[in-house]
Parts: sequence; C-alpha cells; structure tokens
Amino acid sequence: TERFEGSSGINAEYGVEGKINQSFYKKYGRAMIELARGKTGLAEFEKNKAEHLVTFPEFIEGMRAGLIDRHWMPQTEICYPCEVDYDFVGFFEYMDNDTNYVLAQIGVVSDSLHADKLSTAGKTYSTVDLTKELFSKLSLEDINFLITFYQKDFFLFGYGTDVNDEHFPFPAINQTTRTS
Repeated sequence: TERFEGSSGINAEYGVEGKINQSFYKKYGRAMIELARGKTGLAEFEKNKAEHLVTFPEFIEGMRAGLIDRHWMPQTEICYPCEVDYDFVGFFEYMDNDTNYVLAQIGVVSDSLHADKLSTAGKTYSTVDLTKELFSKLSLEDINFLITFYQKDFFLFGYGTDVNDEHFPFPAINQTTRTS
C-alpha cells in the first residue's frame, strides 16, 4: 500500500533528509494508526516506523474522527480569500507552472526548477500524478467526506465535485490562461 507522506502541504510525515516528522506522529500519526489498525497496528508501527506509515485513507479516517491541524484545514478558514486581495492563487496540482509564473513576475527565471516533482515512498511523482494516485486509493465515502469538508474551497477555487468527471479532483481552470 502506498504510504501518504503529507497533507495539503505534502511531507507532513517527513522532515529534513527523509527523517520521520516526530511532531506529526506525536500529535496525529500515532492516533491515526491506532484508529485505523488498532493497538497491534500501532505496536507494529512503533517497531518499524519506516514500513508502517499512515496511508492516505487512514489519514482521511483520522480527519473524520476529528484529528485536524491547521496544515490541512480548508484554505477558506485560514487564508481568508474573501477578505484579502491576493495577487495570485497557486494550485498544488500545477505547482511547477504556478511557481515559474510567480518567479517570472519578480524577474527570476530558472530552467532547473521543477516544483511539481515530489518524492514519496521511493518514487518521484508530478503533483498531478500524486494527486491522482492518492485519490484513486480513497473510497467514495472518503471522497464525499473531503468534498464536504473542503466544500467552500472546492467552490471558491474551481474544483469540481463530480467524481465521474475525467478531470476530478482538479480545478477547472485553463493552464494556458494562468501563465500567459
């Protein structure tokens, strides 16, 4: 099973140089593991942490049980997009394009920056592929939970809620207009 290495800010479990983020596990990870796998599963995690990390479905199960942190709160509750006049709103799914756009706006051009590449569980993914991979592991019940939990974000930032749409869960935006 693919292990989840983060939340909306990917890498919640790992800190510098791939070491487990003890703060995440102390506050949330252990509780998520015990909730999903029971005390035996928690004991297995404690023996060999690297092989028994929180999966994305387990992370969602923890959220459903109230294990919520500001790092994965709806953006509408922490960034006040209706009250702050932002110059730019970037998307995780299009991080490479968005990062390059912002850098170009301030006069920094780099061909070597690839902000849309993330390493997780020994694999390198684009942010688009990682998003697809994580959502593919969720039940419809978990997806509906996320749609409800992030309902204002889905609406405000243009994310569709039709799980049968070929573009779900991506924002319904045209990338060519975002970077031109």
